[in-house]
Amino acid sequence: MTSVDEIWQDFQRDGNRVRVMGDSKVRLYFAQLGRALSTLERSVEQDTRITNAETQAIRHFVVRLRSTFEALALKHFYSREGAELKIDTTDSGLAHFSVLLELGADLKTRDADLAVLPQVGELKQRMLDQIVEHSVHPRGLQRTLLWRLYLESLDEERTFSFFMPGPTARVGSQKEEPGYFWSFATYDRSLNRPFVYLLYFAWDGNDPPLDPDSKRYVEMRRVAEQCASGRINLLGFSNRLDDKLPSLRPRIIKRLILGPYHSPIFTQPEGEFGALLGRHADRLPFAFHWETETLISERETRVGAGWLSKGQLRQVFWIPKNVDLAARGVSQIERSVLMPHWLAQQVRSEGLLPDHRHLVIEESEGTHGLD
Repeated sequence: MTSVDEIWQDFQRDGNRVRVMGDSKVRLYFAQLGRALSTLERSVEQDTRITNAETQAIRHFVVRLRSTFEALALKHFYSREGAELKIDTTDSGLAHFSVLLELGADLKTRDADLAVLPQVGELKQRMLDQIVEHSVHPRGLQRTLLWRLYLESLDEERTFSFFMPGPTARVGSQKEEPGYFWSFATYDRSLNRPFVYLLYFAWDGNDPPLDPDSKRYVEMRRVAEQCASGRINLLGFSNRLDDKLPSLRPRIIKRLILGPYHSPIFTQPEGEFGALLGRHADRLPFAFHWETETLISERETRVGAGWLSKGQLRQVFWIPKNVDLAARGVSQIERSVLMPHWLAQQVRSEGLLPDHRHLVIEESEGTHGLD
């Protein structure tokens, strides 16, 4: 039996979920994912092709995602039977949405649970006493300490949830038609994957949606949460938004699809790239993919006009005559993959992922493209 077979025999399958068994495997999973997300954050900060508003929005949501996985790493540092970490090995390689539901439940009882736990200093002193005075490994106290640290790390403003709206901002020249930028992020339950939406739009009327307490902002948030779905292409989402919010006139809509995360230890990557990862499983390879979709409004048209109605302005979005772009309902798509330098060299030498922008992680934790 190979080392990979030994790892896979410890997995318990449950639909599209896999429970990661064994402390060392859980720690490896979070170490790889944490490294990928930290590097992605730096990559976003260094990307000069996007606006400052986009940089700040993407970084904000990536930081929340990284903070969430850091909290989960504390929770699952020691495995607990029946409460193993559950990941999606087919679509995303990331946490199953039920993990976020459990995290949300822990957040609700956080203060009450912390109140009955000893403080960190007291727990450390007890651990020291057990080691020095009784020569006993303080595993139970370590579990309690990590559980406390996990609860202390939970923060509604720093954890990733199923829908997170960002602030709106005025963009463009004051002399032009008022333009606005808004972002929000979701964790799609059907795909177990984070999505970040970036919207540039104009707004009819005298009540722009800049105030989070305004009726227009509340309605915009409600409709966006209702329409956003990873199963719907960007054109479908944009048309729904345009239809349900007549005052909002989309100009440019972008969507970042974070994932999948691939590793032969935890996921089931297919094709030639999956075969490459499998051949080097002993080196613990991993890769983090993401896509950036862009949809641009080409013009406006008025529909439903008649004797008694001016009708409604609707957007006509630009879709190039390209099979891939038409199927995705986008004007442009960019695919990127982040991986260790040695793996990027192997990918390049075998001519794999030619439609991806390759970003590599160096030992120094820096990131750059592979020329």
